[in-house]
Amino acid sequence: MNEIKEEFKLKGDVQAIIEYDSGEVRVIEFPNTILATGKNAVASCLANQIGDSFNFYISRMIFGDGGTSGGSTKFVNSNRNGLFGVTRASKPVIATIDPNISSQVIFTSVITKEEANGYPLNEMALKMANDDLYSMVTFPDLNKTNSMQITFNWRISIV
Repeated sequence: MNEIKEEFKLKGDVQAIIEYDSGEVRVIEFPNTILATGKNAVASCLANQIGDSFNFYISRMIFGDGGTSGGSTKFVNSNRNGLFGVTRASKPVIATIDPNISSQVIFTSVITKEEANGYPLNEMALKMANDDLYSMVTFPDLNKTNSMQITFNWRISIV
């Protein structure tokens, strides 16, 4: 029997585009952790073990306020299946397969000027339709105000 010589890995990164009322635009990027529940969902799909209905797709992007402690970002263990803090926003995603890289999906959500104001957003996750988290990231405090709109583009690649 031949050994598998090629393995694939899942990796992801997040880009946040912050647009201020003043016209200033700030872009920040950070890598994410693919969680065990996300890896298990991929394996279940490949094995056609999806049960009565398919619910392993990414349905929402959730944002919380518990991703830092004492000014440092918390480590995301791949066994997590929830945010560290309170969910301050839960947004539907628009999923797009990158036309130039067909093994890459981009999930986009927007937090408008009216949403999640007054909270230090510092963690976020991709949530599947079965309510498990697929991947998660923590980042330095982003103090959300009504003078900013944030577009999040989360890329997941199979490499």
